[in-house]
Amino acid sequence: MGGVVSAITRIFSPPAPKPPAVQGPDPAMVKAQQDQEKRIEAREAQSQREIASRKRVQRRGGVRALLADRENPFLGVPTQTTLGPSFSRSQSGNTG
Repeated sequence: MGGVVSAITRIFSPPAPKPPAVQGPDPAMVKAQQDQEKRIEAREAQSQREIASRKRVQRRGGVRALLADRENPFLGVPTQTTLGPSFSRSQSGNTG
């Protein structure tokens, strides 16, 4: 008997409202998100360039520091190989 009553109720009751149509995301929101992603990618690329630049400077920095005190750094490292003053027996008179 319950089945008949529910069928009659469905016939005479107003139809249930349809669910709202599903809309896509807000175009302004999509544009803002795309802009943000571009800014993040640009920032990451800039960061990578800065890191690469620092690495290049560190590799070349040793050579520059070594040659910085020379009158003409392009002439290279002088021939003296000791840390003290140059010493030659022929100059000191002890050739023995």
